[in-house]
Amino acid sequence: MIEWDDKYNINISLIDEEHKKLIGIINKAVIAKQHKSNQETILEILNEMMTFALKHFTTEESYMIQFNYPEYQYHKEEHMDFSMKTLSYQSKVLDGDPYVANEILECLKQWMIIHIQVTDRKYVDYFKKNGLK
Repeated sequence: MIEWDDKYNINISLIDEEHKKLIGIINKAVIAKQHKSNQETILEILNEMMTFALKHFTTEESYMIQFNYPEYQYHKEEHMDFSMKTLSYQSKVLDGDPYVANEILECLKQWMIIHIQVTDRKYVDYFKKNGLK
């Protein structure tokens, strides 16, 4: 489980709230794995994660475009990588891969933590300078 901690705050309220929701969805996947949930449940969680992540990525990327953020392309590529990995995991679950749950959880937890603490931190000053709080 990922516990929300102040170290994840980037102090832009809308984005912090969305990050909390994404972490909540990842934690749902952790619980599902712990309870050895079926393939259908895991797919529902992955679909929820993908849907919410795309919404969140659109939010971030629209601000980046609006504020002419210089690292937009790199950041967008990280979002694409996350989306492609999630789609790949959905395929593995559908194929009945019995070991994919551990791989999914570790990858998503690590990606989320690194993305928030490293990549997203890079735009904070830029966004705040343009009026986001």
